Amino acid sequence: MIQTGRYRHAPASRILRVVGLAVGAVLALSGTALGQEWLTGYRLQEVSVQGPEEWRHRTEPIWVYEYHSLCLRYRAWRLEKNNDAVLTLVPGVVRPVVSDTIAIGRPVSVVLARDLIADGEEHYLEIELRGKMLTAQVDELIVSVPAGARLEICDLQFRADESVLPIRQGTPALPEDAKRLPIHGSLACGKFAATSLRGREAIRIDCAGDTGHTLYLSLMAHAAGLSGFVPGRPIDAWRVKSIRETADVIARVKYADGSEDEQFPFLVEERRYALLNRTAKLYCLGLDARPVSYVELLDRSPHVQLVLFAAGLSQAASPEPADEAPLPAAPTQRRVAGDLDLESSKWFQIEPAQGKTPPSERLRANLRVKRERMSRVLNIAVTNTADEPLDFTLVFPAVEARAAAEASDTYYLYPRQGAVISHADRMLEDAYGTQFPLQFLVAFSPTANQGACVIVRDTEGRFKTFRLNKHGTSVNMECRYPVCLAPGETYRAPESAVVLHGGDWRQGFAAYRQWLSTWYRPTGARPEWLRCAFSARRDYPIGGTGHLFDMLKNRYTFRNLIGDGEAFGGIDFIDISGWAQSDAVGRVGDYPIELGGADDLRRNIALAAASGIRTGLYFEGYLVDENSAVAQRFGNGWQMIDAAGRRMRYRPEGPEMYMCPLVPAWRHYLASRMAEVAAEVGAHAVYLDQFGLGGNRRCFASSHGHVPGTGVIPGEIRMLQELRGELDRAGLRQTMIYLEFNPVDAEAPLCDAAFCYAIQNADPQLSPAKLNLWRFAFPDIRLWDMGSVGVGPQNLSAEDFRLSLWHGNGTWLKGHSDTWYGRDLLVFLRHARGVLKEHAAAFSGMAEPLVASPHPAVLVNCYRASEETVYTLFNISYRTVRFSFQNGEQILGPRAVDVVVATK
Repeated sequence: MIQTGRYRHAPASRILRVVGLAVGAVLALSGTALGQEWLTGYRLQEVSVQGPEEWRHRTEPIWVYEYHSLCLRYRAWRLEKNNDAVLTLVPGVVRPVVSDTIAIGRPVSVVLARDLIADGEEHYLEIELRGKMLTAQVDELIVSVPAGARLEICDLQFRADESVLPIRQGTPALPEDAKRLPIHGSLACGKFAATSLRGREAIRIDCAGDTGHTLYLSLMAHAAGLSGFVPGRPIDAWRVKSIRETADVIARVKYADGSEDEQFPFLVEERRYALLNRTAKLYCLGLDARPVSYVELLDRSPHVQLVLFAAGLSQAASPEPADEAPLPAAPTQRRVAGDLDLESSKWFQIEPAQGKTPPSERLRANLRVKRERMSRVLNIAVTNTADEPLDFTLVFPAVEARAAAEASDTYYLYPRQGAVISHADRMLEDAYGTQFPLQFLVAFSPTANQGACVIVRDTEGRFKTFRLNKHGTSVNMECRYPVCLAPGETYRAPESAVVLHGGDWRQGFAAYRQWLSTWYRPTGARPEWLRCAFSARRDYPIGGTGHLFDMLKNRYTFRNLIGDGEAFGGIDFIDISGWAQSDAVGRVGDYPIELGGADDLRRNIALAAASGIRTGLYFEGYLVDENSAVAQRFGNGWQMIDAAGRRMRYRPEGPEMYMCPLVPAWRHYLASRMAEVAAEVGAHAVYLDQFGLGGNRRCFASSHGHVPGTGVIPGEIRMLQELRGELDRAGLRQTMIYLEFNPVDAEAPLCDAAFCYAIQNADPQLSPAKLNLWRFAFPDIRLWDMGSVGVGPQNLSAEDFRLSLWHGNGTWLKGHSDTWYGRDLLVFLRHARGVLKEHAAAFSGMAEPLVASPHPAVLVNCYRASEETVYTLFNISYRTVRFSFQNGEQILGPRAVDVVVATK
């Protein structure tokens, strides 16, 4: 595999070869045979640099902590023996000023002029990179040659030691009844067929027309790429554990009749679809009882390699997955649902706070249960009758539902990020926040056609925790409030309702949405352009990609960022962070416009708007720098206090302090400053970082005017109300507000858009499709799914991007387009943006999750506008499926997504 590399300032005569090692040629370096091509993680050949020049080569990540030996064969002329950098490796991180990535993202010079012999003869140099690099990867090589000097790179490789693919640990045996089949590969790892890391190759298994039910594979996979990298930790502590991405590896079965089937290998020992990293295991593929010509095991990623030890065909049936069915069947009875059994419900409980004595004898509870047709409406007031303060937990409501006589027919819906729809016994608990943003729980039985939805009707955003515990035929659904009452004080919990319905969880979701409709009134701008804004591009003037801002000229360069955005198929929205950085007062708090100046920023915002691209400016919803004027004057009075009485900071040693959103003066200051800046530069949107998170975040200050331990969500609600008012008074009604997290339901009317971590945070074991029901509860709010994690090239998987399209969401894109995403993912992003924009009206209209499907493995979402209905289809299985849908025949590959449009 030979590709043309990207470079700058290169003479036309230069030849650059980036070698993926698709063929097994033996390369000799300095007399040492390096025939083990499977140890090479990246390779460059035939680069000539004549000084004075700084030659740059950018690429997808090179994993320098796995491929830690830099092997260089070179010729050099007229280089002085000094400490000038000749070869520098640049990590592919962005380095915003808020983060310690300024340190880990710095370039590292690994070859100095003194390391080279400049006599024009061929020489060999090998350098150990471990201990030098602060990141797991690099994505740019810089070769610097001074005037009069010359360097020829004959061959440069990043190589691993043999532990990267430990094939000597033993190979799994095939089942005794499996007939061994011939295997062919273009690369050898020892005596076995293999693929290279960087290449995209196939290992072929010849079946010669044989039939069978199962093809067994004795196989090892290696996925380069690290998560949570910490310098100095053992390599196995932070290695990727397994591969489940069909875009990386797939098996293509070619039948003798010309048809084909794709599927992901099945891990026999654990009965699940996954390739364990660097561990030899037995896998299998399920086959139809038809003659098979051959099977191709495809390595489709430049960051994956495979070693196939043996393959064998068996007549025995394939093993079944251990995973439970992802979704229950539709209700089998069509009768009107009966009065589901709630007789064991306690409706409320009072539990002692941790370390406290039970307070129930000194509390008076007044419970009211109003029985209505197919529902119960619950209210409670609890009064402290003691002569001292009492701390306790109020569990209200406490509902025990029994929907079926059999445990296997008793299901539940738990609408966290990645909704859990299951009948497995388990206990789930989350604080009310972006992890659990919708205030309802459902128990149901499709067979008995009965269900109950518990709805907490809180529009104030009180601090609370939701808990669901399913055991056998019992589903306990609870909401839990921590309460502290002074003598004689009364606590009134938000009203709750239990709505009885049929045996479909969607009916419970419909009851919840019916409650939303009684109070949900958006207060935001919801500008027309936002409906079509599916691609949001984050960048930083300092420490960013270099496309947004020219630091040498101190000016914004929106044109360059927009041009770079063509890699994604275009961008619709520019999200600028770090624009207020100041050496004197930090990045947050005062928000001066020193970088570029207000006039320059305003001109660039207008330039982008002329191309249909709007701009939003970053503000911190909580943090101020201790050096800012606002912190110097008010910081001590506004700062949040944690449960231990400590003043809260972003980092203990850092300069940034948390302000409490429950303090009216802080809310007024920040809202006013945001509106002032937006008016000055013509921003189309303002962003509140950390807003929408909620969860366990509370303030325990006793001097802020709120009860110590109050959750922050009510403060965020008031902040957003005040911000909307300030923007409107400044004549900025069309300036929209967006948040870092999709907020809780009580906060949702006050924002227009939000970034979303739901796909990233969902547990695929509990939610295989990572279904985000928030998106369907609030289809009018634009969501941009986070496309990458943090500030390094740790993108979501390709499947997660497919699931984002399945949800009809936009994407929040960060980092370097030419190195972070890879060619295949960029192709998909361009396709997805085109589909979303073409059908923007439907994707911003009515949305229904998991509507009727034509195939048990296909999950279908529905989006409607006046003129068309759009269906997004996701194959949740790991094998190709074929089916009829909307008067057409469909083929959907394993874990693949498709879009079908029906017009009136």
